[in-house]
Amino acid sequence: MRLDRANRSFLAFMGIALLLGALVLCGALGGVLAPLILAQVSRGELVGPSGTSLLPLFPFLASIAAGLGLGARSLARQMVASHGLARRVRALAVTVPAELTRAALQSGLEGRVVLVDASASFSFVYGILTPRVAVSRGLLEGVSCAELRAVLEHERYHVCNLDPLKVVLVRVLSAALFFAPALDALRARYVAGRELAADRRAVAVCGRRSLAGALLKVVRGPEWSELGVAASIGGPELLAVRVAQLETGVEPRPEAAGAIRLVLSLMGVTLLAVAFLASLSSFGGPTAVHHATGTGLASATLLGSLSCAVPFAVAGLLAYVLIAIRAGRPLRFGGLWGRERSMLGS
Repeated sequence: MRLDRANRSFLAFMGIALLLGALVLCGALGGVLAPLILAQVSRGELVGPSGTSLLPLFPFLASIAAGLGLGARSLARQMVASHGLARRVRALAVTVPAELTRAALQSGLEGRVVLVDASASFSFVYGILTPRVAVSRGLLEGVSCAELRAVLEHERYHVCNLDPLKVVLVRVLSAALFFAPALDALRARYVAGRELAADRRAVAVCGRRSLAGALLKVVRGPEWSELGVAASIGGPELLAVRVAQLETGVEPRPEAAGAIRLVLSLMGVTLLAVAFLASLSSFGGPTAVHHATGTGLASATLLGSLSCAVPFAVAGLLAYVLIAIRAGRPLRFGGLWGRERSMLGS
């Protein structure tokens, strides 16, 4: 993964999300509140069958439950959309002609390009774990050989950078960490940066004119509801900044996060911290934490955070590396759909 601006934004997003998630779930909940609850249960000190003494916990636990629910809903919707998009592509797939096969081979996309029987001009990368490139018949018939190569070089950036997978991750975590809306700005910066970086790759290989010609022919993609999980070369949303980069040869500076989002994020984090401290006070405050964990409040929170953040980060990095290595290899087995068919949009 090349550390261009898009990937720096993605890494910053993931770092902040991991830090917040670890502090809330593993630190505050797992490292502090869970030992306190277990200690009271072991001593039989919970008040009454209704658990009246746990009422101050509810705002904090409700916030966590809401975030987990929103994240799960986002993940489920994207999985369904990815599966639907793959199914639609399979239904429209036709035999790949020799010219497209040659262009795919030149771009390092052997076995990953699917020709879709559609008159509109579009292309996109889809597939969460096994990214592929869908190219429409209309686009193939309407571009020159150089423009087709520019399209495929653009899409190769998305394939090698696993952009469909990254989109799923940032959307799920944005939903789960709803109390920090500044993350949405990082997500938007990543989405814009990936298109600009993919354009730069195409220009470096094929030249500015070829990419400009291709962009004019794919301004709009197909009106498919499932396309939100794909990485598409077309679309009017970022056309202005992409044209500016083509004209100047310099990547435009991304928009700032915005003071309103930063203030709202600070307020959201503060309210969550207040809810945590309020729930902690019902157990007796930091003194109870020391009795239950043998450490202070800060130490218990930090140790709880590190206990799951570090293994999770290492496991996630290893999984990403393995998936990236797999994405960089041509698909040679089992035909076009073969064993790779799955609910993950492959």
